[in-house]
Amino acid sequence: MHTLIISTFRFLAAGLVVGLALPALAQQTSPKAPDMALLQKAAFNIDKHVANLYKRKKLEVPEVVDDATFLRRSFLVAAGRIPTLAEARMFLEIEDEDKRRMLANYLMSDKNDGYRSSMVNWVSDLLRLTDEFNEGQAAPYVEFVHEAMRNNMPWNDFARQLLSAKGSGWSEGNGAVGYFVRDKGMPLDNLSNTMRIFTGERMECAQCHDAPFNKWERIQFYELAAFTNGQQEINRGPWNTVWREVRDAKEERTEFGRLVEWIGDNVNYFTLEGGGKGRIKLPSDYQYRDVDPGEMIGGKTHFGKRIRSSERRDDDSARDDFANWMVSANDNFTSVIVNRMWQRIMGKGIYEPVDEYKESEKTITPELMDYLITLMKDDLNYDLRAFQHVLLLTKNFQFAANPQAFEAGMPQAFNGRQIERMSAEQVWDSLVTLTAGNPDQLPKRRFSDTVYYRGKPVLVGQKTMGQLSKELLAIQKVDEYKSYVSQLLSSIKAGNSGASSEAMMAMQRAGRPGPASGMARASELPAPAPNGHLLRMFGSSDRDLIDSATREPNMAQVLSVMNGYVEKMVVSNRSSAVYKALEAGTSDRDKVRFLYYSILSRSPTQEEMALLMRDVIDGSTESYENLTSALISTHEFIFVQ
Repeated sequence: MHTLIISTFRFLAAGLVVGLALPALAQQTSPKAPDMALLQKAAFNIDKHVANLYKRKKLEVPEVVDDATFLRRSFLVAAGRIPTLAEARMFLEIEDEDKRRMLANYLMSDKNDGYRSSMVNWVSDLLRLTDEFNEGQAAPYVEFVHEAMRNNMPWNDFARQLLSAKGSGWSEGNGAVGYFVRDKGMPLDNLSNTMRIFTGERMECAQCHDAPFNKWERIQFYELAAFTNGQQEINRGPWNTVWREVRDAKEERTEFGRLVEWIGDNVNYFTLEGGGKGRIKLPSDYQYRDVDPGEMIGGKTHFGKRIRSSERRDDDSARDDFANWMVSANDNFTSVIVNRMWQRIMGKGIYEPVDEYKESEKTITPELMDYLITLMKDDLNYDLRAFQHVLLLTKNFQFAANPQAFEAGMPQAFNGRQIERMSAEQVWDSLVTLTAGNPDQLPKRRFSDTVYYRGKPVLVGQKTMGQLSKELLAIQKVDEYKSYVSQLLSSIKAGNSGASSEAMMAMQRAGRPGPASGMARASELPAPAPNGHLLRMFGSSDRDLIDSATREPNMAQVLSVMNGYVEKMVVSNRSSAVYKALEAGTSDRDKVRFLYYSILSRSPTQEEMALLMRDVIDGSTESYENLTSALISTHEFIFVQ
């Protein structure tokens, strides 16, 4: 039996088996498959640098964790959930010295949807991604992020598209416009966020004054802001005129007025005209003597390759220059994403905070930092999946925490993962795994450009949001605009009676954000989660600030485990996937062991098994429900080790 399991697992890791308990990886047949020899060599080189660091510190290199800890750690970090019973058995019940490498290959395969889902959560928190802008839909922007993670878009291409996109967000493939639309009316805040996200420079204070605790001056902030200045909506004039007439006549609540308002929120708002002026007027309260208040200044960068724009003319391509500088003309960009990925896999960044850039020579291991930057930029071409794959293959990822090394000054980034509570998304996705089985096989969020007006699909089979946006933005004359809106209102009131059955079915499949049942991975649900949802109870981000999620405990979490979602959807639900463990076992001992596999990703100890067989398990359904409830309520379940 074990020989069969070993052979199956080897094939799965190599991508040669289809339709077994674990999905096929197909890594060998993918045209974009990474060079495994390169990844393994890179992991070896990283471990050499870490070993040299321990040698300099005159410390012993830590031991590695056991298989069960490695299994659970790998799944939670790389896939954002605990393993299923089948996945746990596949790993734990074989003896093969190569199985850790095979597990890393499995988790980082382009066929394993867990990686995509967890990366969607990560980048969505970073970008403060929400399903709505103000009052309008943000679906194309959300779809752009999802597709970028699904297709493993290189990080430099991803950033460049966000920073240079223009036009209508409803134009096919143009959802990246949403990056600037997300902060419409707050361009200076947007620049602060951009610099923090992509370069690790904290410039918030410099919006108002020379920052007393870092290097940035107010003039430097405005010189950078010049590149992205001049953002405006496409052809807003006709809409403004019609809306002003509606308000003057106090007709905002009429059918016509409501539709005009909706168009402003959902069509005009989601547009971005021009490519950046490259110049900006200083505020009237500018307080320093280097230039005068209200003076027009041109764009200028202050690190990396220096670029400028003229203060005497509108450039209209300044954002392109800024985007190219951001991703290719400074060291910050690569260093910061390297550090963010190291934190994501290892638990702590090489330098902390991860969004405050530090030069390589100022880190504890300059040689390693330089190597990682070269690896990311030159060898992997900003392939984040491949880079994280390398980190999963390292011994450093497998280290058990060593308090003595930590006390001797070894940073947590090189001393095993710090024990921490799961993120809200990891908690939710793990509970979904216990409820429904492999959550990556559940329905995914579907995106469409169906026109939704006042919460209902309209004009199905007649007009899409892309078509509607294109037509409205092309209208120059006010009378023509009003006539178009009136005709549009008539079509909406006529309903969807003319829609073909195919169009109606497509609309129903698309739906609104998230599967209707709510049983899906966190990445597939509307964001941010509503107050009262388990995700919010466990600290998911409200998406107002960058990385604003929290892992702090509270009483609502305890109640949700004891009497809420966990009790109702997992423990008391006899059809929960966790109880497949009982079907898989032929004896009480097997059933207990498989419940442990399912919930804690390990076997019970001899002492635990003896206690359970003596005092808890009597073969009844209730005894197994009690064990399930107890295991989910443990600290071991809720923490990442």
